[in-house]
Amino acid sequence: MKKLFLFVALMFAVAAISEAQTATITPTQTGGTYAEYATDQTLTTTTAKWFLYKFEPVNYTATNYIVQLDSTSGNHTNVAVALYGRISDQQATWTQIGSTINWGGVHASVGADTTILFANTTETAYRQFKLLFTGTGTGTTNIMYQAVKIWNDAD
Repeated sequence: MKKLFLFVALMFAVAAISEAQTATITPTQTGGTYAEYATDQTLTTTTAKWFLYKFEPVNYTATNYIVQLDSTSGNHTNVAVALYGRISDQQATWTQIGSTINWGGVHASVGADTTILFANTTETAYRQFKLLFTGTGTGTTNIMYQAVKIWNDAD
């Protein structure tokens, strides 16, 4: 019985620190190159959140991603924001695009503003993008707005 209790407790611990997909976002138009998600999401330190953006580009594309964050309670020591890409659902692994941006209420590259921009000018064949948010410290952060724009050769 002790082993069963330990196993169940361990499963809850793993689930609590894992990452959870929050939403799948697609462009509003077929073949579209822009998708946004404006539903507020609360990020805590117990579970990382990620958002999946799915596109159907015809050509290799460059990518811009923008997100707005706001500290809602307490103080996150850091919120790590990372952008990943992959070609399709059949590809199990994700490739990180650029470097992780760390936000602690103020980020050196964006000043006191809470807006973070990833600008990837290298054209890739990615059709799916994963935006991963990981909070540390004590507190909660509101993920207020996100948008992804892919730039086809013709745009």
